[in-house]
Amino acid sequence: MIKKKTTGNRAGQWQVRIQPINPVTKKRESWPVEYAKTKSEAVSLERKMWADYENGINLGDGNSIFVEELEKYVNNRRDMISLVTQKDWDYTVKICKEYFQRAKIRDINQHVMNQFAHDFVKKHNVTVSKTTVIARRLTHIRKFFKTLEGKVIKENPVPERFLQCFFQKSDFSVGKEIYIFSDEELEEIREEIQKELKLSPINNWGTKLSIWIDLETGMRPGELQALRFSNLVTEDGFTTFKIDDSWSDSTKSFNGTLKSRPKGYSRECLPISKDLAETIEEYSEKQVNFLKHHQIKNIQDLVFINLHDYKAAANDVPITQRSMNLMLKNLCKKLEINSGDKQLSMYSFRHTICTKLANKPGMSYPWAAERMGHSLGMFMKTYVKADADVNKQMIDNWLKQ
Repeated sequence: MIKKKTTGNRAGQWQVRIQPINPVTKKRESWPVEYAKTKSEAVSLERKMWADYENGINLGDGNSIFVEELEKYVNNRRDMISLVTQKDWDYTVKICKEYFQRAKIRDINQHVMNQFAHDFVKKHNVTVSKTTVIARRLTHIRKFFKTLEGKVIKENPVPERFLQCFFQKSDFSVGKEIYIFSDEELEEIREEIQKELKLSPINNWGTKLSIWIDLETGMRPGELQALRFSNLVTEDGFTTFKIDDSWSDSTKSFNGTLKSRPKGYSRECLPISKDLAETIEEYSEKQVNFLKHHQIKNIQDLVFINLHDYKAAANDVPITQRSMNLMLKNLCKKLEINSGDKQLSMYSFRHTICTKLANKPGMSYPWAAERMGHSLGMFMKTYVKADADVNKQMIDNWLKQ
């Protein structure tokens, strides 16, 4: 229906309204009224509105409250995601409730989302990069609106490259770089751990042994925490770990899966040295005797059960990531390994190993990515950096010309 307005703010414009009837319910559906400057434009607009309806776009649902629909979406996915991921989504809902309040879906556009992004950064004093808090909030919101594209909305209010669209280059911050060990530093850490294990009581082995394993495999800290003795396998003459679980310090529970993998999926890690394999066997025997003496059962068969906290041990709680990071920093301080302004943590081993895999001549990147628990694209994008040892070698080669 087309009608010329003679009064009000829209006086002189042509009002365009359609009232489609749902073929199933036989009831009229709500559809937003639109306006055109001329009658010919109004006729074209009416045709387009009917075309949108017939193509399945239901703009009537755009009257729904954005945060209410977002919360429904999040609640419907609770059984499909981990508790840690759920907690992150719940924070997104909380932030959106505070900012958008009763705004309707049809009112959310790229301009509104741009303003939200800038207000969030200013209010919370956060940085802008692909791994920061604002990036995660926008990723969640974009994913929600993706389910409405072509049905309720024509265009996602959060574009694909949202950070580049919403922020200028000067707004971005360079994230703190993760420290990468040299081959010499890795060997120094390994030798120091071997020396200290010979002098340490069994309840002080955990964090040191976890560092040694990470030094050779580059596992994620949560994967180390969930490591079982039964994960140690020998295939094709090489000893390695075949893992299928991870631990969350946040929820204090096992995830039951590896990161971004379905339940039941397992991954073989990089092969470990003979010295490490033998040390793990020795630790297993000593741990059994220690737990037996203190009348504690290791029901989960955990490698890194907490032997300093008997209550935690009895409840199958492993050592924390914080304790591993503290031990690593103490070792580096003792060995005078200085990370400078770069971030030093257990993840340094992961970045180090992935970087060395990427710089190794003849290395199969798909094989390396699979062993490290990454997609090929993520492995190349995130971890392929200049190897400190290769960098030194290239400089030497250049200077010898």
